[in-house]
Amino acid sequence: MTQKIDVDKAVLMAAFARIHVWGLAIAMGTVWALMIFSATAILIIKGAPSGVEVGPNLALIGIYLPDYTVSWSGAIIGAAYLWVIGAVFGFVLAMLWNLTHYLFITAVVVRAAWWKLMAD
Repeated sequence: MTQKIDVDKAVLMAAFARIHVWGLAIAMGTVWALMIFSATAILIIKGAPSGVEVGPNLALIGIYLPDYTVSWSGAIIGAAYLWVIGAVFGFVLAMLWNLTHYLFITAVVVRAAWWKLMAD
C-alpha cells in the first residue's frame, strides 16, 4: 500500500512541478532591468524639443529609486535597482508558489490515504 501511495505522490509531484526559485529570481530581475533600461534609452534617443524636459513622467521614478534620472547613467542605476527588486519579487513568488503546491499535494495524499483506510 505504501508503494502505491509513493507512486501516486510521484505522479502528483510531476503534475505540479516546482518552480526553480533562483531561476525565476534571475529571470524576473533581468526582465525588469531591461524594461527600465530600454524605456530610459528610448526616451534619451528620441530626445525632446529644445526647452522641454526629456521624460518628465519617467523621471518620477527617481522618487522611489535614489539617483535615478532620465540619462544614460540613470538607465544603468535604474536597471541595477530594478534587477534587485525584480529578483527579490521573483524569489518570493517562487517560494510561495512552491509552498502552496507542496501543501496542496500533501493535503491530497493525506486525504487519499484516509479514504483508502476508510474503504478497507
